[in-house]
Amino acid sequence: MYKRTQGQDGRHRVGTPYVNQGVTNILKAVETETKDHALSQSIYFGPTALTHIKRLIEMGGTIITDTTLVANDIDANLLGGKGAKIICFIDDPQVVSLAEQRHVTRAEVAVDCGLAVPGPKLMVVGSAPAAINRIIIRRQHEPMSDVCVLAAPTGFASVVQMKERLMDSDLTSIIVRGKKGGVPATVALVNAILREIAENPGT
Repeated sequence: MYKRTQGQDGRHRVGTPYVNQGVTNILKAVETETKDHALSQSIYFGPTALTHIKRLIEMGGTIITDTTLVANDIDANLLGGKGAKIICFIDDPQVVSLAEQRHVTRAEVAVDCGLAVPGPKLMVVGSAPAAINRIIIRRQHEPMSDVCVLAAPTGFASVVQMKERLMDSDLTSIIVRGKKGGVPATVALVNAILREIAENPGT
């Protein structure tokens, strides 16, 4: 768990760990679910990330995933009854067609579709690093105050670097740093976050 601090040159730097009771509960739940202590210790929470997700649930916002595997395994019952929903665009026929036309990945086109959804959003990236890159590129050209990014794809140097680029940006984020991650880890983390908010809305 790491907290970004502002350096003299204006860039975000890794500082003291960011911890509150909610974050602590979530990390314990992830470790219990995955039996992976190293995974839970790799998770970075932006200081306003949980607040953003609470607001999303209260306002009936949207969780947008990069794969149907993640979308199907998120426990929608934890969203409450205020209209929050889970969407995945990756297999949408229009996304498939546009990706072929533009010679880009479906994940990149799906990000554009996701960012067009009105209201607060949680962009969940569990398997497609290209989605993280697209979000960062979009942020360079437009504000994203209504977006939180949860990034947990697994992989080697290029994926690790992409996650660090996200952490170094000003986007609100939750990141599984290093080589850890993947679909099961992503699902465990999202469900732990939603459960914590549902059970302890004041933390």
